[in-house]
Amino acid sequence: MFDQTLSLREVGRRLGIPPSTIVYYKDKYSRFIPSTGGGSRRQRYSVEVLEIFRRIREMYGMNWSTEQIENELSIKFGMLVDSIKNDQQLINDAGIKSDGDVQTVVQGLASVIEKVSDLLSNQMLFQSEIRDLRDEVSILKSEKRKLEAQTNERVMDLAMEIGQLKRDRVELFRLLRKGGVSSGPDESSFPSAAYLERPLVIQNSEGEYLGVSGKGRKHFSLEDFVKLLENSVNSHRSVDLKWENKDSNWVLVIAANEDVSGDEKAIVLVTEENVTPNNNTVVRIVSMDINNKNVPDALLFSLFKQIRDSFVR
Repeated sequence: MFDQTLSLREVGRRLGIPPSTIVYYKDKYSRFIPSTGGGSRRQRYSVEVLEIFRRIREMYGMNWSTEQIENELSIKFGMLVDSIKNDQQLINDAGIKSDGDVQTVVQGLASVIEKVSDLLSNQMLFQSEIRDLRDEVSILKSEKRKLEAQTNERVMDLAMEIGQLKRDRVELFRLLRKGGVSSGPDESSFPSAAYLERPLVIQNSEGEYLGVSGKGRKHFSLEDFVKLLENSVNSHRSVDLKWENKDSNWVLVIAANEDVSGDEKAIVLVTEENVTPNNNTVVRIVSMDINNKNVPDALLFSLFKQIRDSFVR
């Protein structure tokens, strides 16, 4: 019965192992991987070595040391290797006895040819793997260029979006400072610029007005206070400001939504225009609610004192 033999390329193909790896295993553990075929042109291996190569691959996958792998091969495949070597030796011995010195010379020459052939085969395996690696590198470079192009395109889109958001924010503050559109049906939806720029005051139980004026600076206005309120709720939130004119009072409604948790915060500020005993026109805070809870006058006085301490510096 004919015993099937395999080349290193066929071994690698059957096991799904790269050619260079098969050659590395063969060179490093050659005493456990006997070849057959005697003086054939190319070195061949019996089908039994498939299990040896497969086991070596598994042990490398488990990060075994060289000593551990050799011990395992000696225990598991020692008898198989010895059997294959004995069969090969019987064949070689029979050839020597029948042909004498001529056979010895022929076998020596065949061994040299076989080694040269094996080297050429290994070279072809390496060249084949180099071509495969070059193809993979070319594909990776192409994918890298595509990803770079997509990333650059996305960065440009984000830059345009950020630019538009900045322009929208500037426009919002412009409308707030100017009291909305200068003419048209929406004019009554915003306080006038003069109203926003008037001194902001609160009034105590004795009818005295308390405002804030800075040294060498203009007074603390309603516009300044609105900016403070907006900044206090602006972190990680989407903020919506809306003015309403009710019974000669201007009412500011600030609605803020937390982007992550979804929590909502609502501030309602009611103001009116007053004339002080000194004939100064001011804007007085009538009331202030946070999440439907009225802010006590004492807290407003404390807030204004803090503002005054920071504003006059």
